[in-house]
Amino acid sequence: MADSARLMLACMPSSEGFSPVSTGEKGQGRAEVGPGSNTGQKGQQTAIIDYLTLVMPQSVVDDFRCSNIELLLYKLFGFRGEVVAGALREKNWNFYALSAFLIDRDGELVGRIGVSGNKETICVSLTGAGCKWVKNWAHVHKQATMLRARISRVDCAHDDYEGTRLDVHALRERAAAGDFCEGGCPPRHRFMSDEGHGTGSTLYVGGKGHKELCVYEKGKQLGLPSSPWVRAEVRLYGKHVEVPLDTLLDPGAYLRGAYSVMSELIEGVCTRLKTIRKQVEVSAEAMVLWMERQVGPALNVLRGAFGHSWSDVCEARILRDGHPGRFRGIAKGDALHKFVREELCQSAA
Repeated sequence: MADSARLMLACMPSSEGFSPVSTGEKGQGRAEVGPGSNTGQKGQQTAIIDYLTLVMPQSVVDDFRCSNIELLLYKLFGFRGEVVAGALREKNWNFYALSAFLIDRDGELVGRIGVSGNKETICVSLTGAGCKWVKNWAHVHKQATMLRARISRVDCAHDDYEGTRLDVHALRERAAAGDFCEGGCPPRHRFMSDEGHGTGSTLYVGGKGHKELCVYEKGKQLGLPSSPWVRAEVRLYGKHVEVPLDTLLDPGAYLRGAYSVMSELIEGVCTRLKTIRKQVEVSAEAMVLWMERQVGPALNVLRGAFGHSWSDVCEARILRDGHPGRFRGIAKGDALHKFVREELCQSAA
């Protein structure tokens, strides 16, 4: 058998499927269990893909004549310049001898690609900021299947924008009570408290490399202590089990299926656009709060000194190009200005 054929067979999905209830803990079984029920959510997504790493055989990529990185990004994700690759460098990454950064049209770092190594495979990784540019996950699923890609890691995230269903402190108590045990040994959990400072607390259940649930106070993390926004995301790793490509089609089902506790709480529509708008809303309010606290008195002095022309002084002496780091990976330029204007005008109404 030719080496390329052996490689293709070795990279084909195994007969052992991924079980969303497997934690990777010792003594924990890997029964064949499908994702949680999607009752009441037909046609609507309850979660988004917020991180993705795909690994595919180099030989298959060559057979499809997609060795050019830009062509591969187009075939996999449908990118037409939204995300491009920097120059390949001799910089080791994930056991690949050559790697390149992936940059989006806003100039943000949104992923990496590795070639030449790791059993003659190619690895493409997108962060949450990179996943926001993917318009059609069914297309990604189809093309990844054709290229015999496997998922090395995928994060499925659900946002409870108003904080009415997800409570990180209540879930901490449930983890301590063993409610996340799906048979066998209960998964490890850890809790990072903000000790009441309003910066956001985080609960972790499970472990990296297997299956890890992370529930955290997203709005507070973005700098708004009064925000009720809570995010739950499950991080599935393909190191020990096969993560189905179907996860890309219905991430909410796999988030709910990860732990029975989550199947009770994950409901409602969660879309990338709603999440981006919420990020802008929270970040804009946090920015205004910071300005009121840090530079409000200084602006008051300028207004007292220059009267109605104080804004001219600000524009001439203070304003400069760029965007605050809090908006990194969300939006830039006219899109950001539009979102900020809409959110701040709405909150002031």
